[in-house]
Formats: sequence, C-alpha cells, structure tokens
Amino acid sequence: MPTYHLGIDDTDSLKKGCTTYVGALLMERLLPQATFIDFPNLIRLNPNIPWKSRGNAAICLRISTPMDCDYILKMAEEVVEENRDRQDEKNQPGIALVQGEVPDRLKRFGRRALYDVISTEDAICLARELGIKYKTIKGGRGLVGALAAIGNTLEGDHTYELIVYRKKETWERPRQVDRESVVEMDKETYPYTFNNLDYETGRVLITPHGPDPILFGVRGESPGVLKQALKLLKFSGGERWVIYRSNQGTEAHFVNKSSVAELRPYQAAVIEGELTGAPKVIRGGHVIAELGDATGRIDIAAYEKSGGVQKVLRDLLPGDRVRAYGGVNPHEGEAPKLTLNLEKLEVLELVLAIARNPVCEKCKVRMKAKGRNKGYKCEKCGKEAKEPVMEKLERKVKEGVFLPPPRSVRHLTKPLQRYGMEKTWVGVSVDSFFGLINAKD
Repeated sequence: MPTYHLGIDDTDSLKKGCTTYVGALLMERLLPQATFIDFPNLIRLNPNIPWKSRGNAAICLRISTPMDCDYILKMAEEVVEENRDRQDEKNQPGIALVQGEVPDRLKRFGRRALYDVISTEDAICLARELGIKYKTIKGGRGLVGALAAIGNTLEGDHTYELIVYRKKETWERPRQVDRESVVEMDKETYPYTFNNLDYETGRVLITPHGPDPILFGVRGESPGVLKQALKLLKFSGGERWVIYRSNQGTEAHFVNKSSVAELRPYQAAVIEGELTGAPKVIRGGHVIAELGDATGRIDIAAYEKSGGVQKVLRDLLPGDRVRAYGGVNPHEGEAPKLTLNLEKLEVLELVLAIARNPVCEKCKVRMKAKGRNKGYKCEKCGKEAKEPVMEKLERKVKEGVFLPPPRSVRHLTKPLQRYGMEKTWVGVSVDSFFGLINAKD
C-alpha cells in the first residue's frame, strides 16, 4: 500500500487558530481510510523568524492508504480552508505531499529550517525539482514549514505532546483546568513530563492564553506517561485529544555551530569563545557582554526574564570561556551590528587567578609598571620586581549549563531534567494517539 507524508504549516495567526488543531481534524477524516505509520509529527522550526505567528510549528501526518495523491491533497486543502484564520492578512498556508521515502535533499532542507531563514522561492524550487505535490494559499510562505515538517523525520531525539482541544463554543472563554490537579500531575509524572509549572511564580504552563482551540498540552518522554497525566488532570470543556511526536525540548535548532564571522540575522546559533570585556547591566536589568573567537566579536545578551542566565552572565569576567546558544538579532543604524540573544549559556572555563602588580614587601603598596615587559618599581623605596603576581579569585559562578526559568524558555529548549534521556526512534505501535472526549479516556 502506498505511503504518504503530508506537511501543513501557517494556518493560524497571532490572534487565533492552530495548525495542530487542523491536523487533529484531518486525522479524523483520514483514519477510516488510512493507517498511520508514525505518530502525527509536530515540528518546531527556527524560533527567531520575525514573521512567524506564534511558536513556529508545522505538522506532518505519515500514513499508508489506497487513496491517491490528488484526493489526499484536496482533503487537506478543504480542512485548511475551513479552519484557517481568514481575517488575518499575514498567514499564508502551505500544504505539501510526498509519496514513498522522504528524499535526502528534503531532510537536509528540514534540518536547515530549524536554524536558518529559507525563502518561499527556495521551497517552491525544491518542491518542483523533487516532484513534490503542493498547494499554497495567498503568498504560500507556509510551504517552507510544510516541506520542513516532512523532512524532519525525528529519527534522533524526540519527545511527545498530548494536546487536548476544547469545544468551539468555549474558545472565547477562560480555560477550565484545575491548578491543583496540574501540581499533582507534575509531581506524579516527574521527571518524565516537563515544563508543566513554573514553581518560582506558581504559573501553570500547560495552558495557552489566546482564543485558540487548545485547552492544554502536556509534554513528556512517552505516550504512556502522557496518558497517565491526562487521567490525573481535572478539566472541563474538552472535545478531543491527540498525541504528537515532536522535536520540542530537544535543542534541535542548535545544530548550527558557527564562528562569529559566519553569523547571519535571525539564525539560531551556537558560538564558543571568551569574554573580551566586563559584562554591562543596562536599563531594565538586561546584561550585555562581548564574546570573541578567532574570527570576530559579537554582543551576547541576557534579558531580565532569563533569570539564572542573566545572573550568571553578569558575574562573568574577561577571559572566561563560554558556549553561547541563542538567536541572532540584527540592529539597524549607522553601524549595523548583530547580537546573540541568549537561550542557554554553558560556562566552560573560568578565570581563577588574575595577574596584578606585586606589592612592595617594605612599603606595603603596589608597585608601578615601568613599561611594557619592563618590570615593576616601588615609587617610595625604589625596590624592583620582574614579574606580576597571580592572585586567586573567589568566583560566584561555577562551570555548568544555565537555562532561563520554565516560564521563559522556548519550545525547543531542552530542560535540564532531559539531559541523559535522549533517545532515537525505533518505530513503535502508533495505536491510540487520537480520541474524542466524553469521559476522559
């Protein structure tokens, strides 16, 4: 039986809609005639794209079915047209369909879409060269995400998200999810679910805020633990649930290890180097520091909401070696420059001692330098010394990995609790990934 990979993107807007909900509705239409060969895939793409709607998510449904390409594409187009935000001028839905194996070129395209900026023209060119059937609506910018979702086959590390959607008549109302049940669920399922709560503020993180179809979403390591979480949660107004397999919480966007000279606007990048000057605290409590490698220098920025990352960056010293992870942000002006907005900071090596002018043993004051590489001399008694002395530093910060608090992380950020839980896809039964809610099943 033929296999197909159906990618969809950009059906939502900043105000409403949800591409994963479009996927949930499409699953219901496909299931009587198709067998899913993988869980539905939810792929988070480069989070730094300035024209993204919200979380920059695209979906891919991988199926085996006797239906032909044109029929599947028409069905997908109907569901997208029925559920996209027609009042928004910015969304530009894209649909793509690949039959058979996913081409290696498309996999490379999908990998690049995790960290780089790709034009609609490049996506159309690739689709035509590979003979991929596609449909664009309005400008068709969503074709980039649709193709990238197909190309990201999640063969390496992955997580799952169980999303509960609410009834349409409740979309404009506050969500009804019991906070205490979220706390209980988090305790019962830790460390196999993540980013359910921000304990510092008490904020529930599984519920979005806008008038969109999602009631809540729980992320975790397996479908089983997510079904356990669903049973523990108390809520009302749910209509259906879906389990997506995803790259969320995997750092998939940080595959681009760059030098400073290679950086381009809006990329997700990883830079390793040394601080070339003391960090500066600017208005709002944000911290800026200059990082240098063999090819150049760039400002790295930790904003006030980044919590621990901002505090660690503030306490670093010139010469400290770090690995900085973040998004490249351009600044216009007479002297255009780039800044790396930090999502994660890894302190690799700290300066533990500093060279200082020696102290005169007789006068108990520091000597003055006589000139470059000419030694030191006490201005009071004339005693001289050839070398500086190394003085040990007491450091507030330690080597390690530092992340913002859960309330401030991006969808792709890997929580510390996931380190060591990475896994590869070996193919498992994909039964029971979708259901309607009467009683919670």
